[in-house]
Amino acid sequence: MLTRVKEEKKQSAQSARLMAERKRAEIGKINLRLQTLLDSLLDGIIDREAYVAEKAKEMSRKKSLEEQSSALLKGQADWLEPFQKWILTAKDADEIAISGSLQEKRVLAQKVFGSNLVLDCKKARGSCVKPWSLLVENSTSGGMVRPAGLEPATF
Repeated sequence: MLTRVKEEKKQSAQSARLMAERKRAEIGKINLRLQTLLDSLLDGIIDREAYVAEKAKEMSRKKSLEEQSSALLKGQADWLEPFQKWILTAKDADEIAISGSLQEKRVLAQKVFGSNLVLDCKKARGSCVKPWSLLVENSTSGGMVRPAGLEPATF
């Protein structure tokens, strides 16, 4: 899954760069249009009122495109970070549940169960919150976190 996340980050970055380039090309066209508009005003082809109205419209479009381009490049794969953290935590959950410190178990329990933990016979139990519930629902062995609790399995 981590490999897939890395591939997705690359694809997202490429897509964002491509979209940003398209936005910059549109900005270039707007700059040419603004120059033509100014030339038309200076040559007396259009009056000042028409120039001001068209310039305001084009400058607004230009500013919007610049902001979109900047946002695309800034947040290329921000949406993948929480998923990547979840995968890494899920990968380590079984080890933490078996041999982790009490602090690590507490942090993991808060992530998995939220604030819905119940103490039952000195064992923490509760219903998993999403996306952790997917691990339990989609696994025949109960996933990385067993529905019975975070305690180590007894054989």
